[in-house]
Amino acid sequence: MSTIAQSGRDQWIADLCVHLADRAETAGWMVAVRHAGDSVTFDALTVSLNDYRRVVGTQGMSLESALTAALCTALPGLVALEPAEQARALTEIVGWLGREVPEPTVGRPALRSVS
Repeated sequence: MSTIAQSGRDQWIADLCVHLADRAETAGWMVAVRHAGDSVTFDALTVSLNDYRRVVGTQGMSLESALTAALCTALPGLVALEPAEQARALTEIVGWLGREVPEPTVGRPALRSVS
């Protein structure tokens, strides 16, 4: 993955985490996501995410690592899946949680016409 694409993904994950925190403030009791009989509220997911942010931050890991760890803790059925299935499920869950979060525009050189 290119540096530009990863930078855009990192920004989108950061925006998603802010979105989750905002939802936790206004409707923390609501279920954020369900998977295989497990569910987690916005409040519980945000608390877990913030706890993992402290851990991964000290280890130089990404915010997406904290989100993944928080989801695996909140939805224990994910841990029992085969790795490929777990990756697919996590991709779908993160996509669902971020469905209202716009993708950031990454600074790319604009094309222009010259005559």
